[in-house]
Amino acid sequence: MSSAEKAASLLTKLDPREFRILQSIELGMAKYEFVPVETIEKYSGLGLDEVKHWLGELDHKDLVWRQSEGYVGYILNYNSYDLLALNALVRGEIIDALGMPLGMGKEADVLEALTPAGEGVAVKFHRLGRVSFRDTRRKREYLAGRHHVSWLYQSRLAAEKENIALTLAFHAGVSVPKPIYQNRHTVVMQRIEGHQLGDVPSLDNPEGYMDEILVDVRKAYKAGIIHADLSEFNVIVSNEGVVYIIDWPQYISSNHPNAGEILERDVKNILTFFHRKFRVERSLEDALRAIKT
Repeated sequence: MSSAEKAASLLTKLDPREFRILQSIELGMAKYEFVPVETIEKYSGLGLDEVKHWLGELDHKDLVWRQSEGYVGYILNYNSYDLLALNALVRGEIIDALGMPLGMGKEADVLEALTPAGEGVAVKFHRLGRVSFRDTRRKREYLAGRHHVSWLYQSRLAAEKENIALTLAFHAGVSVPKPIYQNRHTVVMQRIEGHQLGDVPSLDNPEGYMDEILVDVRKAYKAGIIHADLSEFNVIVSNEGVVYIIDWPQYISSNHPNAGEILERDVKNILTFFHRKFRVERSLEDALRAIKT
């Protein structure tokens, strides 16, 4: 069972005071490495004995991490962060039910979901730092002065960034999943039924598909964004034969100092794939000229 599935199974089983405790820990994590019990008491508005009782319940449900070196403190884990995000999505009437996994990766999980109207959507849970929490703690210097924040802050930033990119790209006419909503480390978007480009055994008109991708790269570039991680693994061919560019959390602005180099890498990845698998010939210089003009 994935973290999100576990969170969904607990969503209706938690006492409202447990949610208050989790939200208080989340708030305290902006200031503390591990949030002291006294701070949780202050933020939650509950009595100390009550806070300790519900912390014990949350610990038993594997929804918090506890440390007792120097002082007793708590932080959220992915189970509880998923729970808070799902609670917000349900209360906001964005989704009504969570379904099966659509894709599980090192830095994100994607699960199917239903809206209250019965529409199928996808919910992406960003998972930066999942492989090793301690390793994430060692590497969090890049957050410049926010050394007490690790995977929670990074994952939320990744979701916010991807949602911005999807919104910009979608409104520029780029073929991307339509963004619907973002909360914490989750992005709710249009569900695409299809396969990764790299897994598609054959295409009726491979050069036409390559041109569609390059046109989308051009539209995105004109809208001021560059994917920055484009390859056959970040392109979906839908069951209707439409190509969609996915996974945008690493996007950069077209004004970035390394924009030219990164755009060239993206385009080269696509040209190399189509040449290797389908023997489509296109020079990198011609492709880049068409995108930039």
